[in-house]
Amino acid sequence: RYCEQMDSMIKCSGCGKCLPCPVKIRIPEVFRVYNQYLGGKEEEAEKAYGELAYPASECLRCGRCEKLCPQHIGISAMMLEIQEEME
Repeated sequence: RYCEQMDSMIKCSGCGKCLPCPVKIRIPEVFRVYNQYLGGKEEEAEKAYGELAYPASECLRCGRCEKLCPQHIGISAMMLEIQEEME
C-alpha cells in the first residue's frame, strides 16, 4: 500500500520556480496538501485544503508554471485532478 501511495504522489520538490502564479495559487502548497491526502491523512488534508486562499479550481490552465517547472510536472492537469478530488 505504501508503494502505491508513493507512486501516485506528485513529485514536487517545493522549489517554487513555478511561481508566481497569475491567479496567486501557491502551487507547491496545493501539491503538499494533496500529497498529504494521498498519503492517508485525508481529514488533515481536507482541512488544510479548505484553508487555502486560492484552491486548484482557480487555475486558468495557462501553462506558465509548467514551462518553469524543473520537475516537468503537468501542473495544469494535476490542478484539475486535485479540484475533482478535493472540491
